[in-house]
Amino acid sequence: MISMADIRTAIGAVIRENFPEWGLYLNNNPDAKTDYITLELTEDRETVDPVYYDRRIDVDIHVIPLPDARGNVDRRNLYAAQDKLEHAFLPVFKLGDRRITIQSTSSRIVDAVLHFSFTLSFTDYEPEEPQELMNVLYINGVTDTEEE
Repeated sequence: MISMADIRTAIGAVIRENFPEWGLYLNNNPDAKTDYITLELTEDRETVDPVYYDRRIDVDIHVIPLPDARGNVDRRNLYAAQDKLEHAFLPVFKLGDRRITIQSTSSRIVDAVLHFSFTLSFTDYEPEEPQELMNVLYINGVTDTEEE
């Protein structure tokens, strides 16, 4: 099973590799002194059987540049960040020893913040705990292995 912490760490590593000068936070940071990126993960699970289940993890990355002295944000930087994120994550995201194909991304700029989103869809498994098996079945005190 791939934990949400492992997924968050892998996505964070890709972001840090492509935006080394930016801060990376899990929440909005109004006290930031430099441009920063926030990361949000939302998961849906659907059980297939006791061991396997389908996972759908919506990834939302918010690119938040600090405004200049006049309070303006250069949108060209946001479009450049969008292109960099697309190249970093598409078409295949590497997660440990697994590769997950990302079918599509979506982007929009609202109030000088880039909202970049994609979905990780994959089947995962959680092995069952081994159970102690019964060795001999007794019916009315007799087994089929005993001689009569």
